[in-house]
Amino acid sequence: MNGEGFPWGRVISYGIWILGLAVILADFSIYNFLAQKRGLKWKQIIRKSSFLRPVHLGLILVAAGLAGSLHSPFLGGLMGAGAFLLVLSFVSDNEYIKRMWKRKFRVKK
Repeated sequence: MNGEGFPWGRVISYGIWILGLAVILADFSIYNFLAQKRGLKWKQIIRKSSFLRPVHLGLILVAAGLAGSLHSPFLGGLMGAGAFLLVLSFVSDNEYIKRMWKRKFRVKK
């Protein structure tokens, strides 16, 4: 430790990307169970937004966690930019956030 203290930032960033992987794996396991129970094919499941939202959120967590845990500033910056782009695409796909944005700022289309 050399008198630096405990590296809480690293622990939190590692925990974030591991949490993201856990979300993705849990989503796949739940939908695998539902596919077997209901006799669905994976092509049908992959098109559902209820399947894609948790995977998207998990990818955001993985990219954000890797951005903080990588030792290379270049790779960390790339992961941070990727996480930012994933957040933007997640927000733009979410209908609730679109309605709230229109209501708050009176955006008309």
